[in-house]
Amino acid sequence: MNLESVLIKLKKSYDKNIPELNAYRNKVYPDFVLDNRIEKLVAEIPVFTFHSIEPVEFEKQLQFLAINNYKTLKADEFYQMLIGKKPIPEKAVLLTFDDGWASMWTYGYPLLKKYGMYGVCFLIPGIICEEDRDYLNLDDVWEGKISQQELIDRDKTEQPYCTWREIRHMASQGTIDFQSHTMYHSTIFISPQVADFFHPGFDSYAGNHNVPIFQTHGVDNVSRQAELGTPIYTHQPRMGGSLRYLDDEDLREKCVEFVAENGGEDFFSKSNWRKELHQVIENYRSKFGERGSYESQEELEKAIFNDLVESKRLIEEQLGTVVQHLCYPYYVGSQIAVELSEKAGYVCNYWGLLEERRGNNRVGDNPFWVARLSDELIYRLPGEGRKSPLEILGRKFIKNSGRLVAKLV
Repeated sequence: MNLESVLIKLKKSYDKNIPELNAYRNKVYPDFVLDNRIEKLVAEIPVFTFHSIEPVEFEKQLQFLAINNYKTLKADEFYQMLIGKKPIPEKAVLLTFDDGWASMWTYGYPLLKKYGMYGVCFLIPGIICEEDRDYLNLDDVWEGKISQQELIDRDKTEQPYCTWREIRHMASQGTIDFQSHTMYHSTIFISPQVADFFHPGFDSYAGNHNVPIFQTHGVDNVSRQAELGTPIYTHQPRMGGSLRYLDDEDLREKCVEFVAENGGEDFFSKSNWRKELHQVIENYRSKFGERGSYESQEELEKAIFNDLVESKRLIEEQLGTVVQHLCYPYYVGSQIAVELSEKAGYVCNYWGLLEERRGNNRVGDNPFWVARLSDELIYRLPGEGRKSPLEILGRKFIKNSGRLVAKLV
């Protein structure tokens, strides 16, 4: 990984995590996070967010919950408590897992079973594969079939997500409750302004999540496998509610052809490669004008609604369960997405930290605005082994930055 890529990743890490430090500084976290004197939760249910699971740290978090007698909930159980149909236990939490990473099968599922706990996993059904093979997990280690060192970390392989076979098995055991994270976890272009170009150092992320969905011959290319030189316009998560900008495919092709004709991947070794591609765009638009277009409000609403309906339908079809809970990718939604999710049959929408809620979820709160906290804040729950906010957030920043810098050496 080159310096530019690391710096981009560091900035993204900073942009993603700085709201947590600001939230602590501005006192928009729940009282149990801010005040060491809080000795118990009172009529509230903290919801914590995980992504890919690190087994050692995750087991420590489960041990903390177990030692302090916290009860983990399932999604429908949480919803019933939120609307007042079931009483809230003093020590109840909801553990949520976004995306359906393979580590859910490799580590999360076995460890949750080990401690008799539950999790809610928000799937992206449009990118899940069907495979016949059984991948190894911690159960195989504990049964003596393989050593810990032989356990493959699939997050670094060509198959970073759980398969339908694994998901069906986990769902059948009742340990993990699978719900919706939208159909494709997509972002869309929202203006003709170029933010970047697809290049060898572009952070496409697993499943090409960081590449906005674009059209090929007028049809959405949901795989998002962009060619070198593809313009990346300013973009936003699909559920954010902005009108989608449909880029000029001919202009895109001009940029791709220019890169191919000028060395392909070697073209990006030039210090001014971006300037050259911007010049291609300027020349094209001076001749043909700006030929991109925007979807209509009606098309926007239809696209969001169809995404939510199809995601729900596909998970239900695969698992034989009822899907009623939606989590917004990137923690970004909109009022129109909320309204359409209810129309599509969802009863709960999950976000990130909601400042107006201070991260709390209490009886009577709107279930379409569920606030979630970073998983590190589990250690701020009242109980034995509680950690300070500085220890938690400082360690997180150091860890994330250290990983990226380490890729340079």
